[in-house]
Amino acid sequence: MKVLPRQETHYSSVVWVNPTLESIRREECLCLNCSRMKPGNTGHCAIAESLYKICAAQNIALAVTRCPIWEPKP
Repeated sequence: MKVLPRQETHYSSVVWVNPTLESIRREECLCLNCSRMKPGNTGHCAIAESLYKICAAQNIALAVTRCPIWEPKP
């Protein structure tokens, strides 16, 4: 690790955070940059929905780095 994890508060919970990955997570996560990501709409990615449910239940964050069905946003 480039920088040691630190504790931060997210959604009213104290969690450990990797600051290096956290700083690029939104820009680099495949799910967050995929045209299939359509929460609340028909055709929303089932993989993204499953991962979101796990993240919300456990108060974790993921950055997806590989996916067999990723499609670029127009």
